Amino acid sequence: MKDCEIPRAWVIVVVIAAGLLMAPFAGWIILAVWLSGLARPLHNRLTRRLRGHVHLAAAITVCLMMLVFVPLGVVAALLVVDAVALVEKLLASKQVHAVLIQLVSKDAPVKPRGHISLTQLVLSQGDRAWGIIKMVVASAAQILVGLVVLVAGIYAMLIDGGRWYKWIEQNAPMPQKAVRRFAEAFNETGHGLMFGIAGAGLLQGIVATIAFLVLGVPQAFALGLLTAILSIVPIVGTALVWAPIAVGLALTGRVYEGVGLAIFGMTVIGSIDNLARPWLTRRGKLQLPGFVVLVAMFGAVELVGGWGILFGPLVVRLAKEALEVRREAATA
Repeated sequence: MKDCEIPRAWVIVVVIAAGLLMAPFAGWIILAVWLSGLARPLHNRLTRRLRGHVHLAAAITVCLMMLVFVPLGVVAALLVVDAVALVEKLLASKQVHAVLIQLVSKDAPVKPRGHISLTQLVLSQGDRAWGIIKMVVASAAQILVGLVVLVAGIYAMLIDGGRWYKWIEQNAPMPQKAVRRFAEAFNETGHGLMFGIAGAGLLQGIVATIAFLVLGVPQAFALGLLTAILSIVPIVGTALVWAPIAVGLALTGRVYEGVGLAIFGMTVIGSIDNLARPWLTRRGKLQLPGFVVLVAMFGAVELVGGWGILFGPLVVRLAKEALEVRREAATA
């Protein structure tokens, strides 16, 4: 054995250990890499304006991004809370007729039998109250640390991302051509999710929200968020939201408004996917069928939680690239 030679088993052990240590924040790291790619043009422009001060340009770029994304994140979190409350309200109704009416009703949410408020729950648990408080604080702390990782990751990638990528090319246990293929697939997944899927869904959610506001539908913003989320479901995605609302309007005597929403949903909201997605996918086309992306997201969410929305399509896309690289190498 040579003086500097290290057993392969030891290399595998330390690499796996390093991966496990970073695994709790893998989602934040992946998001930081993708967002740094989007911010790269702005960073390069600022670097030229600041006469080569790379670190200052990166700091300004990150600050500008946070000024945009932090308010959007707060609004999104509030909408998610409203959407969850709305779904709980609908699930409390045991009849389809009642569910449809509640969608367009301005009455207070119906609480299921035996419902206990958070305050009552804490007071009734006594000894468990402190444990509940610690759990909430721990979740908030984890999110805060995750945001720190995200911000630091974007800043670091803007400064040293190119150098890190070259190091991976030189030291990865595969040919450099294969590393480049995986890097392209990785970036493609990020762009595809952000532009081709999230972008089109966001447009559909905005248009649907405007329609709900015009019709005076309560909780229009939460319903718009659900429309954006469900837009990923092929063919019937957005209709899962606006169709029940249209029926609910008709059942409450607002027949013309219900028919109008149905027509608007089929001709406008549903058409946005066909019109906007091809335009958006020019900036980020994910080389996976929509059904595969949907199943990958749902399966990954079931396994690892919310970050599965990113992990699912990414793992499947990298698996697809690995099979293609393997086949090309075998036939070469």
